[in-house]
Amino acid sequence: MKRLFIDSDLFVRDLRYPRDARTAINSRFLERVKKGTLRGATSIFNVLEVCGILSHNYSVSQLTGLYADFCSHYRLQVFFPADEDGGLQYDIAKIFTQMQKKQSLGDAQIGYVVERFSNQISSFVSWNAAHFVGKFSVPVVTPEHF
Repeated sequence: MKRLFIDSDLFVRDLRYPRDARTAINSRFLERVKKGTLRGATSIFNVLEVCGILSHNYSVSQLTGLYADFCSHYRLQVFFPADEDGGLQYDIAKIFTQMQKKQSLGDAQIGYVVERFSNQISSFVSWNAAHFVGKFSVPVVTPEHF
């Protein structure tokens, strides 16, 4: 069964913006992932992006806890592009190809992972779906879709 690839903005909204207008929909979506009703995934680059954004508000201990507990807290798989020895596989040419689709470095790294694991991904879920449409080989939708 394929997984929904979840973009960083859903996690940041969940952890940092509890009064945002979209919080209720965002929370319902993430609760379905946590309960296993929806199978979720994200990339190591998304996890690091979330940690980087929250590093301005979290203590070292809180930040370490967030990083260490991310998979179990959200009950999702983190895609890590590794070589056969488990080392990070960082294909600069493929990342640059993503950048040629008008993506920032962070988005291009995420796109690289989405494409690398596309056979395991049913959709890419982001509040910024319009920003990603046509840039990935998988459908791009908002959490409202679910």
